[in-house]
Amino acid sequence: MKNFLAIIAVLLSTTAVTLCGSENFSLKQGDILFKEYPSDSSFTDAVVSATSSIDQYRFSHVGVVTMHDSCVYVAEAVFSGVKETPLDSFLLTARLVLATRLKAPYQQSVEPAILRIKALLGKPYDREFLPDNDKYYCSELIYETFLIDGKPIFEARPMTFKDKSTGETSPLWIDYFKELNRPIPEGVIGTNPGDMSKSEILDILGLVKPDKRNN
Repeated sequence: MKNFLAIIAVLLSTTAVTLCGSENFSLKQGDILFKEYPSDSSFTDAVVSATSSIDQYRFSHVGVVTMHDSCVYVAEAVFSGVKETPLDSFLLTARLVLATRLKAPYQQSVEPAILRIKALLGKPYDREFLPDNDKYYCSELIYETFLIDGKPIFEARPMTFKDKSTGETSPLWIDYFKELNRPIPEGVIGTNPGDMSKSEILDILGLVKPDKRNN
């Protein structure tokens, strides 16, 4: 892990982070990256107020490392849809990123998952947070594509949109779903980045902290 963090520190200390073709970069295809944003938007705050992450982090986003054309990308579902983002761009919009890797028994799911994700590029973002609608939010993309014997390797559970500290639904979620003209999917089976970060099938590689002092 020390080698991994040392390499990250060197790469991120430059003004323009360029990871394409780096022979020493420790991440590999299929690694899962959990993301905290530098300043919480109201949407991010609503996500983290209703969920909990490993070690009290505030993860509101998650993506998967993909590699091709000698470059490192992160496959992710964002408001503009399912896409691949260059790793440097993904890191530069983060306060920190936790890098994780599937444990050995689950590595067999990686290559088929990457093929499934690539087939989903361009699909719309799942603003309704509903299953089986051919749309994807960030953790749903991972849940639906990492399979063994046709079954997801990550756990899904009833979702809640209620603030952990008050037990009340955030006004943001009330307004958000009112604008969509849909009921809040309280109790619908789903996933979130925080819960996924606590999965026992993941090994922790280390924290990636973008250095923006020169930007």
